[in-house]
Amino acid sequence: MKKKTILLLMILACFELAAQYNITLSASILDKSTNEPIPFTNVAIKAKYLNAVTDMDGKLELTYDEELVTEEDIIEFSNLGYEKLEVKVGLLYKLLMNSDKIFIKPKPFAQGANSGQANRIMGIVKSESGPIQGARVSIKNTFIESKTNADGEFSIKGSTDDVLVVKYLGMRDLEVLVSDAENMVIEMQPDGELLEEVYLEGQRKAEEIETATGKKTEDAVGYSVTTINNEDFPPGAIRLVDIIRGRFAGVTTQGFGDDASFILRGKNSLIAATPAIFDVDGMIYTETPSFLDITQIESISILRSLASVNRYGAIARGGVIKIKMKYKTGLDANGQPIDQALVTGNDYDELTPLLEDVPFVDSDITKKLKATRSFEDAKQVYESEKANQDVLSIPFLLDASDYFQRWDEEFSNEILKEIAQIAYYNPKALKALAYKLEEKLIHEEAKLVYQRIAVLRPNDVQSYRDLALSYVANGNYQEAMTLYKQMLANDKPNVDFSAIESTIINEIKHLVANHRQEVNYKDLHPDLLSVKFKSDVRFVFDWNDPNSEFEFQFVNPQKKFYTWA
Repeated sequence: MKKKTILLLMILACFELAAQYNITLSASILDKSTNEPIPFTNVAIKAKYLNAVTDMDGKLELTYDEELVTEEDIIEFSNLGYEKLEVKVGLLYKLLMNSDKIFIKPKPFAQGANSGQANRIMGIVKSESGPIQGARVSIKNTFIESKTNADGEFSIKGSTDDVLVVKYLGMRDLEVLVSDAENMVIEMQPDGELLEEVYLEGQRKAEEIETATGKKTEDAVGYSVTTINNEDFPPGAIRLVDIIRGRFAGVTTQGFGDDASFILRGKNSLIAATPAIFDVDGMIYTETPSFLDITQIESISILRSLASVNRYGAIARGGVIKIKMKYKTGLDANGQPIDQALVTGNDYDELTPLLEDVPFVDSDITKKLKATRSFEDAKQVYESEKANQDVLSIPFLLDASDYFQRWDEEFSNEILKEIAQIAYYNPKALKALAYKLEEKLIHEEAKLVYQRIAVLRPNDVQSYRDLALSYVANGNYQEAMTLYKQMLANDKPNVDFSAIESTIINEIKHLVANHRQEVNYKDLHPDLLSVKFKSDVRFVFDWNDPNSEFEFQFVNPQKKFYTWA
């Protein structure tokens, strides 16, 4: 009898375990006004630490143990630019039995953000030599902004009779009235002045240039070679394509970023338009060597003619881009690491004050606010100055928010929210907002901003890394891990993460080491699970405009400096 009782209890226990199961909520999150999917919508069951984020197609999957959630629990849907939606889990179950679609309402400033091609201006920006990639297109007197792709194409929220402002480094700024919102062709002109005919007389020093067979003087080459040296490289270049594009006449770029290829011979050539190959110190590459450290490139030469490339054979039918490197990065001639602080010629003898000794000059709005004596007086000055602004500027709002932090933190944060409204289509302004929110430790709001930036800049590597770091700051560790895995596998269309692979690996290791219990690491390579990594110190300099040019000079206590640009 005792044995039978034990057996019966075991059967009942197994039955109870089998009765527990996971529930998966699957749905599409859509814009209530346009029926378009909404990417990066945050879904959370409040107070239960259960979270999920929709993908780029607005698809949601949230799995949880049925015993953790009751029908009275609240599930929340949030996205920058949309009204927050809260609904009881039990009611959501009933709704999803009839449809797998969930609609959320856009805020007024985000109306039409997911309207497909409706209310949009589309066109191409080009120059005499072909399409222009990376041109900035904006609606005049607004923060609505877009950027041209590798084919010079752009799409921006707007309509007929708007005025487009088009800018690109080295080209004259343009203002164009929109008459045809679907087929605009905008041609830019070089930003240069034509001089009257002048006569120069003098002696020319024969320059040595790189050829397929080594260095020769220009007079001894016998065919056309174009060379630029590292002092001619654009200061803001971060990729090889940034150096080559626009620096050589007749060279056109195909593709985007690190996947770009180069056509040296135009359509009038007897040889079909074939991408050039690369000769890097004698090593031949048929694809763009995007792994090169551009700070270590000494010179780049373009070899177009048949005579200049015949030693390479048929593989060079599209021409050759010959790259000469300096020493390997950080190594001397014997392959040993160089201590940058020990090299000669870098003694620091300037007298520079410390940051804490540098006087900061207040902006106009800050000066006027500081002259007030109470919160109400300051608020009145702010509203008056704001009304007098033809176009609200981001620095104006940031400075005002900083000032009101001393009086009323809630009002200070309300001012910041105005940036999200007026700059909903401007990734640079939104990034400035995200930095300020992180500075104030408002990480949840910063996450919404980074998600919006990823929608506006889906082809930028930094969009996804910023978002992963924001997920970690918010405690959304599994969402961060999912995104890191996608970056490591290069699983995002039109984005190449190989340039930051070592950074991704390092951040995955830290995520696993610090939050192993909160993430799914079962499918990671064993090397990524090791906790034997160095705890290095990194300085991260970030800015909201990738085209900004800057130079850093590091000085050690021994008064030796190292410059990085």
